[in-house]
Amino acid sequence: MKKSSFTQKLFQNNYFLLVLALIVSFGIWVYMSMNSVNDTNVTISNLPIQTELSDSAKDLGLQVFSGDTTTASVTLSGNRTMLGQITESDLIVTASASSVSTTGNYTLPVSATKANPSSNFQIVSNTPSSINVVVDYFKEGTFSIQDGLEYSVKNGYYGSTSMPYKELKISGPQSEVMKIKKVVAKGTIEGELTEEKEVVAQIVLYDENNNELPQKLLTLSFTTMAVKVEVMPEKTVPLKPVFINKPSGLDITEDMITINPSSILLAGPKEIIENVKAVNIEAIDFSTLKNDVAKFDALSFDVLDSCKNISDNNTVSVTLDLSSMSVKQFDVETFSVEGLLSKYKSEVTSKSITVTVVGPKSEIDALTADKITAVIDTTDANGKTGSVQMPVSFKFSSATSCWAYGKYQANLTITES
Repeated sequence: MKKSSFTQKLFQNNYFLLVLALIVSFGIWVYMSMNSVNDTNVTISNLPIQTELSDSAKDLGLQVFSGDTTTASVTLSGNRTMLGQITESDLIVTASASSVSTTGNYTLPVSATKANPSSNFQIVSNTPSSINVVVDYFKEGTFSIQDGLEYSVKNGYYGSTSMPYKELKISGPQSEVMKIKKVVAKGTIEGELTEEKEVVAQIVLYDENNNELPQKLLTLSFTTMAVKVEVMPEKTVPLKPVFINKPSGLDITEDMITINPSSILLAGPKEIIENVKAVNIEAIDFSTLKNDVAKFDALSFDVLDSCKNISDNNTVSVTLDLSSMSVKQFDVETFSVEGLLSKYKSEVTSKSITVTVVGPKSEIDALTADKITAVIDTTDANGKTGSVQMPVSFKFSSATSCWAYGKYQANLTITES
């Protein structure tokens, strides 16, 4: 059997191995300690850049607007262990504006300093080394938002935009805010629409020459918004004349009336617009019409709230030719009182009333005063007693196409029963 070598015997000795482990551990500790005092470089990022004006400039109301460049990176040199403990609060980054006293654009030098001058590290460099700023007065304004959405709808449909906000606030340097002449919500929807669609629109600012303005120095209350496009089917609907005090037996034929335009284009929800057969024109009162040609140049028409008039017309003209009618006056002595409460009684003090009647010649020629009743409406008496004057309408017992021209009143005395 071979004898073990001296080296083998040493490594088989537990005391030797213990001493060796201690020596190796001490060597590693010494090595690490020596390296921890060696200098190294570390970069600290996203440090806020502080820009301070002089007190005199602040007193004038001036402010610094720096746009996008608001943070800096600083490279430090020093003990590795020390640098590992550095935080943002240990550094101060400033852009010097102490010499600025008027409005304008300035390039300010940027420098970094220690928050504690006795700190055991060195500042090697900072980035950026300078920043561009605007010094100006602060201004805030409220601007109307114009619709700039681009889209198309399928033939037979109508689209309209609905914006959640009509205005927005913009603040920043006075010189920049004053350039804004137009604010537009811009967006694009591809394809032809047949149903409602929503898109996120961008807020774009323009100057007086329609050039887009940068926004980096400005603060907007919002920069995007969801704009909805409402899409509804279209329908051409005739305009229908409406009359009050028109005699029940009088037919208005096509040769007697002209309506311009005769129809309008509407858009509305499908379930509603399908049931719209006509749109009523503002009522024409027959008591204002005689036997001539009456022209109404700007009558309104009544569109349902859920529908939209998308034609070019907001009013309609109506010509009513009643020149074929005859006219005659009658002294009416027959009165009737309507609308009086049961606890009251009345006595008509008017003995007769002269009324102008218009109608077809055949009916006018056959009409006599005893076939006309003056109807006194006391609905608006409101409990009044004594001598009052109330409006009068007329009933014709044998002339269903005749009407009374003008407004009439009669006197009566109301007493309690």
